[in-house]
Amino acid sequence: MNKTIKLVVVTLVMILCTTISAYSAEKNILLKTTSTWDNAKYKKLKIKKPEVSVLKIIININEELPMHKHDLVNIAYVKKGTLTVITDDNKEITLHEGEVLPELVGKYHYGKNTGNEPVELIVFYIGEKGTPLSVNK
Repeated sequence: MNKTIKLVVVTLVMILCTTISAYSAEKNILLKTTSTWDNAKYKKLKIKKPEVSVLKIIININEELPMHKHDLVNIAYVKKGTLTVITDDNKEITLHEGEVLPELVGKYHYGKNTGNEPVELIVFYIGEKGTPLSVNK
């Protein structure tokens, strides 16, 4: 076998090995939705200057956040703990480690730690640049 053919064979084997390992990652859809957790449909987003923020939020045992709202889309991933979210009209949802919450938009609510360990959230926000991430009531 000449050097060119050997080089082609080695290159193809390397590409094949790289391709196989590149697609061995496990993928799980955690959330795919067109509405918030209370079934309010997302409105058409008109974002001229998009800004994305990602926050890590820790809520201590028995801690309760203030009543607030978000005027942008945000998604919370519960990395650890048990979180209960309650709206100003007393609808509620409880989430546990590994669950995802499509947060309310424009509706007042608060979250509280209802478990026996700190709640650790990773929250992703997307909206118009400069929009506050939350507004307290």
